[in-house]
Amino acid sequence: MKNRALLISEVGKGISKAVLMALFAGAVMVAPGGVAGTMEILDKLIRDRTGRNYRQEQIERSLRYLRSKKLLDIQRRYSQEVFSLTKQGFLRARKLSRSFDIPAQKKWDQRWRIVIFDIPERKRKERDVFRKRLKTWGFANVQKSIWFYPYDCREQVYYLAGQMFIKPYVRYIEAEKFTGDRDLRERFGL
Repeated sequence: MKNRALLISEVGKGISKAVLMALFAGAVMVAPGGVAGTMEILDKLIRDRTGRNYRQEQIERSLRYLRSKKLLDIQRRYSQEVFSLTKQGFLRARKLSRSFDIPAQKKWDQRWRIVIFDIPERKRKERDVFRKRLKTWGFANVQKSIWFYPYDCREQVYYLAGQMFIKPYVRYIEAEKFTGDRDLRERFGL
């Protein structure tokens, strides 16, 4: 069992990552009503991304941490707070999202990897980013939420889904044959 300090530090990183990755996905957040409005919006954002409720002190600590690391910029404009990633924050989030690319593989093991997802509309930004990442990795899109790839990528797919807090909505299947695999063999040069 993990010791308490390690567990607490991991929980803190989860909140910080949730905020960092949400802003990376394009959500420049504008919070009306000062601190109370900010905490309400952040609480909802984090709850949507992680499925967990955090105390206000935990969220404030996470914001201070991101700001102290110069990853997050918080500006007050009129009666609103505007949250955005700094250049360093953008680069860190991009590095986090790219640090798990699928390594090139020389030989195909005759098995297809199929990623199927049904991500709710309330997580549309995450769904769009997930779809873009699959496309960047070279997956073939067969239907809107069904993607094929010839090489092992389970770890990367589930890592990405976990980082984006959409893992419960993503399925990974391995199959040797399916109708229409000849077209995909040609597409991937197999």
